[in-house]
Amino acid sequence: MNVKIYESQYKDQEAVSMESETILAQFLPSIGAKMCSLVYKPLGFELLVQRPGEKYLLQPYDGDYVAGECSGFDDMFPSIDKCFYESHPWEGTKIPDHGEVWSIPWDRSVENDRLHFATYGVRFPYRLEKWAYFTSSAILRIEYRLTNLSNFDFDFMWAAHTMFNLEEGTELVLPPGVKSIVSTVSLSGALGKYGDEFEWPALRLSDGTEMDLRRLRPKKAKNADKYFIKGKMPEGWCTLKYHQSNLTLALSFPGTQVPYLAILPNEGGWKDLYNIFLEPCTASFDRLDVARLHDEFSTVKAKSTYDWHLNITIAEGTDFRRVSEEGQLR
Repeated sequence: MNVKIYESQYKDQEAVSMESETILAQFLPSIGAKMCSLVYKPLGFELLVQRPGEKYLLQPYDGDYVAGECSGFDDMFPSIDKCFYESHPWEGTKIPDHGEVWSIPWDRSVENDRLHFATYGVRFPYRLEKWAYFTSSAILRIEYRLTNLSNFDFDFMWAAHTMFNLEEGTELVLPPGVKSIVSTVSLSGALGKYGDEFEWPALRLSDGTEMDLRRLRPKKAKNADKYFIKGKMPEGWCTLKYHQSNLTLALSFPGTQVPYLAILPNEGGWKDLYNIFLEPCTASFDRLDVARLHDEFSTVKAKSTYDWHLNITIAEGTDFRRVSEEGQLR
């Protein structure tokens, strides 16, 4: 497999790119090591949301995430929504909006055909690392390692904040064991209020009509909803079938280390974008304190590590039933 890693530029920011025969990914080391672009080369298909303008909209540490560039794929850690840590010895410490690591620089190096990024916590004693590399020309794998540098256990939420572009007719496919969801945001009110539960995939709306959550509506729907799969995922994967382009995008992750999944279809209702957020995560309900109330969070033990990974598979065709933990379409 032919892999290239090289310096590049994204808008007015220094970047680093890596590509296989079919995938081109671009990262911004000084801005959370975010993935700013992901292109399926044979079709020239940009999968990640891009924002207009020649200058990247920067935000400082503890800034307003939505007021910034708000695009691509950022790592959210150790929470998504801002909240306050609840346990000794960090009780009362504020966790910034969308976490600590999306706005700060990460160290970067190249290890053979792998990109390595690393950063340290600002208000909490941890080191977060990730390695990006191709396991095949169609699969980009990102391995993560969280190291607790303290003598105390550390509770956390990590989420892959992916903003994927949609085209009309896109289908969302989840493992067959998914049966119900829990609402956290609903602009139209179709998904009720925070904490309301609904069956997956078909739900009955208040006016008596049915809505199939697998069938993403056109941008003219002007709506946005966010929900979590109730409880732990039965299998660690989720996919988008782009039927117009005959393309499949799949995310796969280890269900033991990354048990939860949030989904936010944005059908023109927020910032006039047409995209979907697919968020594999290690805790539920967007904020660490609420996740702890539901006992749906993760912990790295004192002076220990916590490892997980995320595979991004991009392949032509939409004929598959499942995705393996290694990212293979079955």
